[in-house]
Amino acid sequence: MLRLLGPDFIDQRYIADLLSPLGKAAPLAYIAFLAVRPLTLLPGQLLTAVGGMMFGTLAATLYSLTGSFLSAMLLFVLARKLGTRPMKRLAGGKYPALVRAAKRHDFLFAFMACINPLCPTDVMLVAAAASGARFWPSVAGVMLGTIPGTFLTAQFGSGLAQGRTVMTAVSAAGLVVSLVLGVFIGRRFYKELTEESEATSPESDARDETTVPGLGGSPTMPRTPPKSDGVPATW
Repeated sequence: MLRLLGPDFIDQRYIADLLSPLGKAAPLAYIAFLAVRPLTLLPGQLLTAVGGMMFGTLAATLYSLTGSFLSAMLLFVLARKLGTRPMKRLAGGKYPALVRAAKRHDFLFAFMACINPLCPTDVMLVAAAASGARFWPSVAGVMLGTIPGTFLTAQFGSGLAQGRTVMTAVSAAGLVVSLVLGVFIGRRFYKELTEESEATSPESDARDETTVPGLGGSPTMPRTPPKSDGVPATW
């Protein structure tokens, strides 16, 4: 629709002319804006597509990945410092189980949040960081999960600006495949997270304390030996 409504506006050469006053600083300005993008609440995919229009597929992919790395670092640090206490209040008694699950699945959680276009990546990364997820596994999941969608979105924007219908269609099909894969991984992760939360809940811990492992839930034997006529009996 953008191509039909404004072919001159999204033409790659026209956009390059608009950026010419910035010269060699244009990529740096683009990366810097991507780094602070979460604070503007703008979607990353939209800016990646614009980057594809401005710089082409490969350059836009490299610039967008660099900006995504910087923005992930910014979000993680802010969420860890400012979001832990609100997350504790929000989760209540389930926060310890949430912390254990976040640390155990931090890489998979970040990967799933980025590879699925329907997931609000920024919000999910903030939630993971505020729940105790580790920094490097989370950032690694963000970067690996971002690569396919970033490349396809940059290619989509580049094909749109150059009027290459086949390239645009292939990129759109790839985004659909990425969406389906993200939904599949997300369902598996949600199932594992639910099982982890149930297994580590306070109720299950309380039940474990009153049973002996391997006895099928039989009550534990008393720790204090029974007394007989005031004299402690021996086992």
